[in-house]
Amino acid sequence: MSNTRVLTTDFDYYRPERLEQALELLASIPEACVLAGGTDIINRLKGGALHPAALVQVLDIPELGLLELDRGLAIGAAVLLYRLEEENRLQERYTALAEAVRSLASVQIRTMATLAGNLCNASPGADTAGPLLALAAEAEIAGLQGGRVVRRRLPLEEFFAGPGLTALKPGELLVAVRASEPPPDSGSAFVKLGRVTLDITKISASAYVEREGDTMKAVRVAVGAAAPRPVRARALERALTGKAFNRKALERAVQQVSESISPITDVRSTAEYRRSMAVVVARDAMLTAWRRAGGEVEA
Repeated sequence: MSNTRVLTTDFDYYRPERLEQALELLASIPEACVLAGGTDIINRLKGGALHPAALVQVLDIPELGLLELDRGLAIGAAVLLYRLEEENRLQERYTALAEAVRSLASVQIRTMATLAGNLCNASPGADTAGPLLALAAEAEIAGLQGGRVVRRRLPLEEFFAGPGLTALKPGELLVAVRASEPPPDSGSAFVKLGRVTLDITKISASAYVEREGDTMKAVRVAVGAAAPRPVRARALERALTGKAFNRKALERAVQQVSESISPITDVRSTAEYRRSMAVVVARDAMLTAWRRAGGEVEA
């Protein structure tokens, strides 16, 4: 048995200081991997599951350290999770994401890991993916074209292509995640279930609600660990958007979350459990988001 505490793979290591340099390396070395916090990739290297020709460390690139919270949300690819955890403005304006960050793994992991890394790992149960889907976030992607940096954006929902797969093309890099600032009378929430605190999510739900009086003007709900990728619960959203809030109607509507998911049985849970609990976490996330939007909930 190999010693998983040491790296047995040979690879080149680069630490560029400019985005152009990083993109040039990724374009010229097809088998290169991007390294940020390394909380996932180093484990894969030690276990022999990954054999890159090169690692391109991106933490020294200044523009990837972008963090804006005042006029919309912008989080660069080099922003470590602990920085988000310390931001009161994230808790106030993007509450679901703040809750997901605090729930993710351990203090040690959050001190090293990045939000972009959590997304690029493309796990169906990635904790930060659901809140960002509910907040209608976009992925900002950069690549080289004719020797210059070209950027494109796409809805984060389209960024995930399947387990471990993203919409990144060869030579491209996720440089930031962006979302519009939520308006007044809106609220969001993140709810997850796991076997133990530090375990990977068994099932999660994220909800965002905009309130206009007693009406749910806008509703977005995302479910994690219940399909090959994080997904929006579109049927549930349609059932609630534009309707007056009613606890009994919500209880009926959340049953439709099953139309958007296709859970599997694995070492952490059964498909049946995930399907039944998706209803519960979606309901709880919606109730909390509605309250945070200033809405009242009858007993």
